[in-house]
Order: sequence, then C-alpha cells, then structure tokens
Amino acid sequence: MKKTAILIALLSTNVIADELAPLSIFGGQSASEIAGSSAYIGDDELKKSGYTDTERIMGRVPGVFSQTEDGLGLRTNIGMRGTNPHRTTKINVTEDGILQGPAVYSNGSMYFYPDAGDAEGVEVLKGAAAIGNGPRTTAGAINYISRTVPTSGSKGYLSQTFGDESYLRNHFYYGDTIGNLSYIFETHKTSYDGHKKMQAEAGNDTNTGFRKNSDLFKIRYTMPSSYMELSSQNTSETSHESYIGQTRTDFAADEYRRYGISSKDKMDNDYHRYIFTYGMDLSPTSTLVGKLYKAKYSRNWKKVGQITVDEDGVEGGDTQDVDLADIDWSTNCAADSTYELRACNIITNNYAMDLTGESVKRSLGHRDYGMYGYDLRYNTIMGAHDLTIGFRSHRDYRDRHDNGISETYTLGSNNTMVMTASDYVTSGPTGGNDDHASADSFSIIDRISHGNFTTTLGLRHEDVDYTDHHKTTGAVTSYSNSETMLAASTVYNMGNGKSTFIAYSQGYMPSGASSAQPEESDNYEIGYRSNGANSYMELIGFHTDYDNLNEQCSIAQGCGDSSNGQVSAGEAHVTGLEFIYKVNNMFAAPQMKGVANTGSGIRYPLLISATLQEAEHDVTTNASKYAEGARIAYTPEEIYYISVGAETNNWDMQISAKYNDDVYNTGVSTGDKTESAWIYDFRSGMSLDSIGYTGARAYFNVDNLFDKTYLASAHEYGVRPNKPQTVMTGIAVNF
Repeated sequence: MKKTAILIALLSTNVIADELAPLSIFGGQSASEIAGSSAYIGDDELKKSGYTDTERIMGRVPGVFSQTEDGLGLRTNIGMRGTNPHRTTKINVTEDGILQGPAVYSNGSMYFYPDAGDAEGVEVLKGAAAIGNGPRTTAGAINYISRTVPTSGSKGYLSQTFGDESYLRNHFYYGDTIGNLSYIFETHKTSYDGHKKMQAEAGNDTNTGFRKNSDLFKIRYTMPSSYMELSSQNTSETSHESYIGQTRTDFAADEYRRYGISSKDKMDNDYHRYIFTYGMDLSPTSTLVGKLYKAKYSRNWKKVGQITVDEDGVEGGDTQDVDLADIDWSTNCAADSTYELRACNIITNNYAMDLTGESVKRSLGHRDYGMYGYDLRYNTIMGAHDLTIGFRSHRDYRDRHDNGISETYTLGSNNTMVMTASDYVTSGPTGGNDDHASADSFSIIDRISHGNFTTTLGLRHEDVDYTDHHKTTGAVTSYSNSETMLAASTVYNMGNGKSTFIAYSQGYMPSGASSAQPEESDNYEIGYRSNGANSYMELIGFHTDYDNLNEQCSIAQGCGDSSNGQVSAGEAHVTGLEFIYKVNNMFAAPQMKGVANTGSGIRYPLLISATLQEAEHDVTTNASKYAEGARIAYTPEEIYYISVGAETNNWDMQISAKYNDDVYNTGVSTGDKTESAWIYDFRSGMSLDSIGYTGARAYFNVDNLFDKTYLASAHEYGVRPNKPQTVMTGIAVNF
C-alpha cells in the first residue's frame, strides 16, 4: 500500500437526528471528536419511523445506499461511497462496538444482520473516521446501539403494530434499577405473510413472508469507580425467500409473481451472542473498558439450484443438469438453446416436466458460523491530547455442510413441487469446506487541540491468518496477510458554528480464506459545515483510489463465476459529493418567507440529503467480470432524500421521498440493469395524554405511499420488485 508522508484528515459532525447538537458516537465519544464524517439516528426517530430494516433507516444518510433483494431488508446489501453493497461485505458492522458479522474475517458476507427494529440508536462513520473500527476501513462503519440498562429508576415500552398482508410487530422492553444492580429485558417479534404471489397455489406453500424474533437481556452491577455488565442476545428467523426472481418478460406482466418451482425455498436462521463487559475509571481522566464476546450463527437456505432436463423434451434422450446461473434471465430465455431453453420454460411454467426423465434439485445451504475474542479500549486525556488505544484478539470460522446434500422433486403441470428422493437422510454431509481465521488488531487515535484547529492522527494494524479445509479432499490451505493503515485529519473552527476540514486515510479489507490480495485504498475528504441554532449544513467531497479492489464473487453476485470467494478486480476509483441540509423549523422567525408567527407552536422540519458519485474500474482484469471504465456493480450515481413535516409536542406528521438510482448487476456495465424511481413514505402520530392515556402514542404509517412498483433488483437469477404500498397502524406506550 502507498505510504504518505504528509497525512491530513477531517473532523466533522454530520448529525441526523431529532436534535442538531453533538451526540454520542461509537461508544461514548462526542461527535465533535470524531475524525471524519459521522451521523447518528436516535431512539425517538427510530420509533417514529416504524422501520425495521436497515435499508430504509439508512435512506437519509448521505453517502450510504442499499440494493434491495427481497424488498423487506432481510438480506441487507449496504454500501458506502461507491463500494459494492452486496451482502454488506465492504462495511465494518458492529453492535455495541463488537463485530456483528458472524465470521467477518473468514467470510464477510452478512447473511445475518442486527435486528434494526429494536435498536436504541444507529451510528455511522465514513472515511477517515472509521480507522479505529476495522477490519473493513475503506468506506465506513455502522454501529448499532442495543437497548441500554436504566441508569436510575425504571423504563419500559410496549408497542403493537398491525399492517397489510397480516403484518404484525410486537416490541416490548422493561428495565429497572435496584441499588447498584440494573437490568433490562427486551423482545421484538415481527411477522409478515409476504407481498409476492405464488404461481399455481394448489399444493404449494403460498407464504412468501417471514417470521423473526429477537430477545435481549442485560444485567449490570455498578461500583464506585467501575462496572460489570453481562449481555445475552438471541435472534431467530424463518423467511420464505428464494434466489429465483423472474424473467423480464414475466416481470412486465406481473411484478409480484413467484414461480411455483420456488414454493419450497426457505431460510432458517439462529443467532446467539454473549458479551461480558468490565469498565473502570483509572483516574479522573483515564478509563479502561474490556469486553469478552462469543457468538454463534447457523443458517440453512433450502433453495432450488439445478434442473435435470431431457434434450428437447424427448423422453429417453440425453439428459443434462442445468444450473440456474446458466439460464438467460434478461429476456424470456431468448438467448438460451436446447437444455437451457427447456429448463427456463419449465421454471416459468411454459412446458410441463417429463416425470420419467426430468427433475428439480433443491440444495440445502447449511452453514455454521462462530466467533469469540476480547476487546480492550484505553482512553486518557493529557493536556491537549485525547488518546484512545485499542487492542482486539479475534477468532472466527465458517463451516459449510451443504455439498452433496439435496432433495429431488418433480414439477407437475400445475407447477407443484413433489419430492421424490433425498440424499441427506442417511448420508448426511458429504462435502463442503470450513474456514478459520485468527486476527489480532491494534489501533491508536490521538485527538490534539491547538488553537482553532483540532487534529486527529490515527493508526491501525491488522495481523490475520486463515486456514481453509476441504472436507472431501482433505486438502488444507493457509494464507496470511498483515497491514498497517494510517489516517490523519484537521478541522479549522471559523467561529459561529462554521468550520472547514480536510482528511486522508488508508483503507483495508481482508481477503478471507483465499489467495486474493487484501483490498487497499487511499481515501481523501474535504468539506465545509455550518451548525446554527436552527439549522445544519454540510458539504463533503471525497475520493478513493483502490490499488486492488476486491469483490466477493459468487453466482448470486452476478460476477460470471460460480465460485464463492474473494477475487481481485484490480485498480478502481470513486469520486463523489455529499450534501446535507436540515432545518428544525422552516418558519422559526416571523419575517421568514413572509409567514407570521401565529404562536401555535407548530414546527416545520426539513431535511435534504444528496450523494453524487462516480465509481469505476480503471483496468480490465477479466473481460467477463470487470472492464475498464465500467461502473462498479450495484453502485448508483445519484442518491436523493427529502423529508418535510409538521409537528408540535403532541402530534407529528412527515412525508419523505427517496430517489433510487439505476445500477448494473455486473462490473462490465453490460449486464442487467435496475430502474430508477422516487419512493414516498408517510408517517404520523399523536400523543394520547390529553385523553387520559399518559405516555401513549397512536401512529399511522404508509410505506411506498403512491404504490410505485419498479424493477429494484437484477441479481443473477432474475429480476425482483420493491415492496408495494404497506399500511401500518398501532399504539405505543412508554412507562
């Protein structure tokens, strides 16, 4: 990686919440101490929005974008500043400061993601600010804050939400303080029957929705200068989702159609995490916090992956196994021939399957993940220096059990799946591989105040060892990589809430258990901000140079390879502009826009954010995967968000609009392409205090207000729609 002698970076506060004042960012640091662009979404805003998926929650944060897959946010695909969002592999995701990916080093794909519906807050760092939160330090980091124990007295909350397609959401927590002991228990349950319509319903499972349950328990014991806390979290999910979308021809006829061949597809998830925390004050200006953590995640995605067909449908002829990736989904199989054409027509129910010679194979995508380790953070203030030193020792693994495990079905004329055989009952797992990683990381960040300047210098070092074991062949392959990253920033305080800033940082992403070189980058930022009593504005320009862009290549990713692992995409760059403007009350002064101050107490908040970016490959590393001048897959060029509202202390309403730009599903800009669209959401709520229900609030929300349908996803196995209009209403009580 390039080493730069002169390092300059930024310190900015980009706060997107109910208040514009500096808020807590990443474990208690003031946002004004963060080297780089930051954002915070607080508990009140999360509850008002009613959102349970991170993709919608992040819609307002400039520089952050998502690529929908199921329309529900179950499989999150989030990117920052031009990074490929697929499976959120380019972002460092934590909860309470602990790595959240089930195996961040062994396999970065985020098949499990924090339950955003019960988060107390969400923190976002971008650019140089993320240097202390590795290992994925190129684009940024997201930290979820789980429900905190009460510091005194008790706190409780209960909400019940109802909506379209049997949508049901229950959220409850209660915590109390008894002397030096405090605790909290939280449960969050969501269910939904789904908005897609299963083809040929007779004999098929017509549920296209999900069931998700999450439970949290924390207990803390506080001493005069220290505390101990134990946290336990359990999450389970059953979702009736499939890799199979639609051909474009079928999508044009009925966007929400599901082929009957996918009626048995289902994912089961189970996640368990435990954290023990010990924090102490070493002196009036020094603290030490240590965390022991362990997590285990198991998922089994049962899905159709292969079809055995007769040549031209002639019984007794030659047969051929056709993978779903071999089919041309961009049209109605027009580019396919012979075997692929027949397979496509069977999937789309244009031809009946020959029961004596043809079959459908449904694979069982069973994976076990785990991680454990400890994390230490020491902070001290020495004169003008605010110094934070961090060390983490981490181990994780991914164990694949699915090779050779499958179920065989026939597909009747009414597109009903009927199982004829299975090879997992007696034989069990016969193949697969397991990956193990051990990683030790060290970071040091020094925030230096000098006159009107605040300079932050940062360093992070990662040592990673991988082992890949192939169960069938017995082959064991080992890899290692080590990297030191530097960051620095300076911000000049101009007075009256105005400041300018500039930043530099080095980015790194581990390669996983593969021979690919780690991803390395140089990241630059420059900007201006203005923070007033009633408004906030920030404008940031950013540029990233990749020495070696890494991509997670798989059949789901659409990179033209059925393999599953990191591959090098060579040199690339991202250049962009972020803008945010927020006003607490557009008509705060009587003379503003000629509107008189009526004394009604009504406030009119406004929020505008925008991202313009160019994310392109600089070289052609493989003509079928990554071409010079082509856009990085799934990266939009334009992102816009606008919200306007009216509120008092007793009621509120808001309408928001999010622009989703079109994206390519490959790194050659010639593959399938999504559609661009504006999506509007509406929310409203009213306090019930005046009618005797103290602490209660009734709310009414509409996602996709105008029921706009567009081609939102173009993955390898067909195109998919966004979520349709969804009406929800409910009551919440604080106690």
